Formats: sequence, C-alpha cells, structure tokens
Amino acid sequence: TIGAIALHAVRNLDAKLGEVVAVLGAGLVGQMAAQFLALSGVRTIVLDYDQARLDLAAQLGAEKCLNLSDNGIEQNVLALTNGLGCDGILIAAATASSEPFETAAAIARDRAQVCMVGLSGTEFPYAAFMKKELSIIVSRSYGPGRYDEDYEARGIKYPAGFVRWTETENLREVMRLLASPSAQKLDVTSLISHRFAIDTAEDAFKMVLEKTEPHMGVILSYPESVSDVPAKISPANPKSGDCVLGVIGAGNFAKAVLLPELKKLNGVRLHTLATKRGSSADHAQETFGFEQATTDEASVLGNPDINAVLVATRHDSHAELTASALSAGKSVLVEKPLGLNREEIAIARAARENSTGFFQIGFNRRYAPLAIQARAELVKIDGPRFMVFRINAGHVPGDSWLQNADEGGGRIIGEMCHFIDLARYFAGSPIVSVQADAARNSDGAADDVSATLRFEDGSLATIAYTSLGDAAVAKESFEIFAGGTVLNLDNFRSLSVTTDGSTQNHTSGGQNKGFAGALKAFAEAVASGGPAPIDENELVESSLATIAVLDSLQSGQRIDLGIDI
Repeated sequence: TIGAIALHAVRNLDAKLGEVVAVLGAGLVGQMAAQFLALSGVRTIVLDYDQARLDLAAQLGAEKCLNLSDNGIEQNVLALTNGLGCDGILIAAATASSEPFETAAAIARDRAQVCMVGLSGTEFPYAAFMKKELSIIVSRSYGPGRYDEDYEARGIKYPAGFVRWTETENLREVMRLLASPSAQKLDVTSLISHRFAIDTAEDAFKMVLEKTEPHMGVILSYPESVSDVPAKISPANPKSGDCVLGVIGAGNFAKAVLLPELKKLNGVRLHTLATKRGSSADHAQETFGFEQATTDEASVLGNPDINAVLVATRHDSHAELTASALSAGKSVLVEKPLGLNREEIAIARAARENSTGFFQIGFNRRYAPLAIQARAELVKIDGPRFMVFRINAGHVPGDSWLQNADEGGGRIIGEMCHFIDLARYFAGSPIVSVQADAARNSDGAADDVSATLRFEDGSLATIAYTSLGDAAVAKESFEIFAGGTVLNLDNFRSLSVTTDGSTQNHTSGGQNKGFAGALKAFAEAVASGGPAPIDENELVESSLATIAVLDSLQSGQRIDLGIDI
C-alpha cells in the first residue's frame, strides 16, 4: 500500500519521458516515488538532509541527489535543467515546517506542478507560487476509488476508459513491478533497514518513535510455523441450559448497544465473534469477553458447540446468514430487517421450516417496559384501536450505506419497520392492508413518509416518519385511542393512561427501548429449548408489511397483504 501511495502521487504529476521531477524527502514514500519516476523515463532529482538516504536513492536510480544542508541548491537544479527548473516537484517530507513548499517554489519552472503526498506544513509562499503560476495537488492515498463507499464496499467499478488507474490498478501495478524478473522492477529489499520478530514489536516502535537510530523500512516478522501455539479449546458440548452464542458483525451499533447488553446477561456464553476485520474482532473479543475471535463466518455457522447466532451485519447479508444459521440447526436473532425484499424473506422462511432452531428479529421496542405496560392496558379494552405514531427520525446523508437500496435498503426497510411491528404488537390483530405516501425531497430519498395500516379487527394505525425535524424534539411519540381511553407513550420515557377524566402516569427511570429485554428473552428461549418469544409468523407479517409500504409508494395504491403465513 505504501508503494501504491507513492505511485498515485507520481501519476498526479503526469510527468513525461525526459521531464525533470524533484522528490523532496527520501523516506519510504519518497524512495519509491523516485524509483517509479526513473522507471517511467523521468529524470529524477532527490533532495533530503540525510546523506545516507540520498546515497540509497542514487543507488536505486535517481539521476541526481542534493543535500539540503548544502548551499546552491537552486543553482544546481537550474544547471541540470538547462536553466528551466523542474517540471514537477513531489513533496514526500514528514515535517511541520513549510520549508518543502519554499524549496519547491525556488526550483520549479514556470507553471510547474507541485504534488504533496507527505504530511508537511502548508504555509506556502504565495508570491513565489503566483509569479510562476504553480499548481498544487494534494495526493489522495492509493488513487481513485479511495474513500468511495460505492467503489470500496459495494464493488462498483469505474469505467477504464474514464479512470484507467484506480486504487486497485495502482496496487496491482506495484505488485507487478515487485515480481518483475527484469531489471526494470521496484526494489524494496534495499529499503529494509531493520527486522524485528513480532514478539519484540515494542522495541521496533520505540526505535521509530524515539528515533534512537537511523532507520528506513522496518519489518515485523511472524513465525513461519505456529503449530506449537496451543489453540483455545472450548468444551465439546454445551451444558444443558446454556445459550452458547456466536455473533457475526461488530459495527458501531453492535459495539455500542448489543454487545454491552449481552455481556451483562447471565446464562449466555459468548463463544465466537466474527467480523470482517481481524483487528476489530480482536478488540471486541477483549472488550466483551468472547472466547474466540475470527474473520471467518463459517467458524460460527459450522461450530457444533454454538446453538445460537446473533446477526449484526449490514442489511444485505441478513437473510443469507439467517438461513445459513437456521440450516445448521441454530436459533437466530437477526437485527432488523430480516431481508430487503420478499425473495430474501422467503429464503429465511424456507430455512426455518427445515430447522430445529427458531429465529427472531431485533424488534426490541416490543420489550420496552412502557410498551409492555401499554399493551397490558390495551388488552383490557374491547374493540378497535386508533393509533398515531410520530417519528422525528433525523437526517441521514444520501451517501450513507443505509440509504443504498442494495446494501441498506433505505430507511423504510431499515428503520420504519420498527414502528410497523410496534403497531402490530399494540393492535394484537393481523395487518390486512397498507397505504403510504411520501413528501418528495430534493435528493430523491423517501425519508418523509406517512403510512396507514389497517388491521383485521378494524384497528387503524398512522405512522408519520420524517427526517425534516429538529433533533431537540423527542424522536418517538405514540398516541393510542381505544374504548374511551387515551394512551400517550413519549419516547419510551413516560406513559400516560387517561380514562374517564383521570390520568395515570408511569415512567421507566429513563429511556428504555427494550434492547436488554429482547436479548434476554431470546437467550432464555434458547437455553430452555422453549418456543420463540415472538411468533415468527407475526415477525414475517411485520416484515412483509414494511415492504408493502414501498410498493404503495411506487404504485400510489393501497396494498392488500393477503399474507399466507
């Protein structure tokens, strides 16, 4: 990756055969950049204060190396360039000083390019840059595609005819030059100054940070064989009554909410945590007390000791992972949504039909103490309910993964589903139809939606979900009218129940959205071998009703569910 950073900086200069480029700074990036320039037929001048580094640059192909401690730098450059100055200057120095920009201005030709890839001071001499009309480019990492979620996370490639050298292609070219059998290759062996065994890594970092001796490339070496390292051994069979949990995914929400709550639960054995990145898995393992950490989902899905799986990945993988875990005979708690469309939900349902495990969806609000109390009040009342939910959801940028239709599914699928399920819980009756409309935002996102749910018993729920509000106003408000009673649930902090002119007020000692209750109910059901805490058919119903909201928005019509569960 260091090579790709250097290569992209060289490409930013767009230097051509026979042109002269100065590299300011002969560290790792500067040395590699100088080699890339030389390999491209560009005449290369390397400048640094360290003579040993300059000697190395000369050995690796630089045409001229100048020590910045010497006088006459500008005159030397002019002599080498027939009085013109450098066509390009690549700043690869690590310094808080702005001296590299001053040097660049002095040795550049008129209208030259200056590319900054090192972290240096940025107070450039305006007058000198203006008089020569110099251009400044700040090089961005490995190349086009870096920091672009569509490119890096979703695999959407740029057309080669428009973007030839992406970060992937730069990395590939570096690997080609490293492996080249010809003399025209990238030499990194000469850049290695020190090697440390991994168990002495602290000494390596101390040398680098404290600069106790000159160094260039420092290698940390791992043992070639690890067969003598004892593996962590788990009991062959879980004890009766245990919930032995494997977790797949440890993003921000999981680390901030789910994993801390799991750590508090008795009777839950945190067996294996699987994440995409090993460093993330190791850190979460240590923080939350998992027995094992891995980057391999199969280590969770295929482990016979694990009898339950929590799926906390991004939305596009929920259905597949749920189906795989169910097929392996495990019970599953999948963060909402179950799937992004009917086809994905059908895959999970089919796996459930042939599984000894069960599944639950992370509709935690059903487990909020005040929601449970509200439901207890409602079951005393005969007849339909009229419900009005107002959700002040806040803004989510259009380029967030949540807003991506293929990855997050959008906010209706990813967030509004909570409130559709809560309405189903309060109604206690199947949803029969959905009708929705949306305000049209300038960015095209359907983040401001009004959805009306009709229930089999005649109940009606209207959910107003908006991103246009102020965060100072409570996020979630629920009003329920039934049989002469009015219930008002305010942001899961307080509940008022008004009947015959008398109001009873209830609180839960702070906001409680039911996360702990949902996890506890799931774990206890797994441990006891009992039925699923929430009827899975009801969870599927809420999921399909959520998709019906999108259908209604697209068609402008009421959608009859006609769910065959």
